[in-house]
Amino acid sequence: MGGGNVAIGSLVFVALVAPIAIYFLFLGLVNSHSRPCLVSSRADFTSLTIVMLPLLIAPMPALARASMWWLLALEIVLAGWAFFAILPGRLDGWVIYNISAVRCRATIDAALQELGWSGRWAGDTWRGGPGELHLTSLPLLRNVTVHVQLNGGGAAGHVADLDRTLQRRLMRVEQLPSTTGACLLLVGVALLTLPIWMMGRHIQDVVEAMVHLFG
Repeated sequence: MGGGNVAIGSLVFVALVAPIAIYFLFLGLVNSHSRPCLVSSRADFTSLTIVMLPLLIAPMPALARASMWWLLALEIVLAGWAFFAILPGRLDGWVIYNISAVRCRATIDAALQELGWSGRWAGDTWRGGPGELHLTSLPLLRNVTVHVQLNGGGAAGHVADLDRTLQRRLMRVEQLPSTTGACLLLVGVALLTLPIWMMGRHIQDVVEAMVHLFG
């Protein structure tokens, strides 16, 4: 394999791995904090899509070189359709990072009581007058997704009230940095080190490739 091909391969590998490494570093830093972090499901899904976008784009140059324009167009159309089909709505809920399932449920239960919402839990699902909440935990990444299905025309106001109450209660949570956070940081550092090491082995070829592209 020529030096130019090696350099291009290294750059492509960096483009594929670096966003995933940065995402794991972000998760590690969040899980090393003393308080949980709440983001909307919509923002969380969009950030994950951005992280995985290089994996989607990777086959496109090969398809273009092979003049398979119809397949390239099909991939773009399907990717766009899938994104908007799966994209959570503005009122669909949140993802709470750096929290256990048990503590998350207790915090949500306290927030519901503070708002005066009457209902009961059945497993991981809360049902009451305003609607339903369903919790899905991912212990490996130490986060909990809160799916919201509220009834009536006042759903937007109810979601906003619950959002403010949850934010306020989560700000009161004090906890020690988790082992999960340290492990995720190590994974992120390892993933970031690998492409840097690969580029370092072929730094001269990488520099020549960059000069050729932008010089």
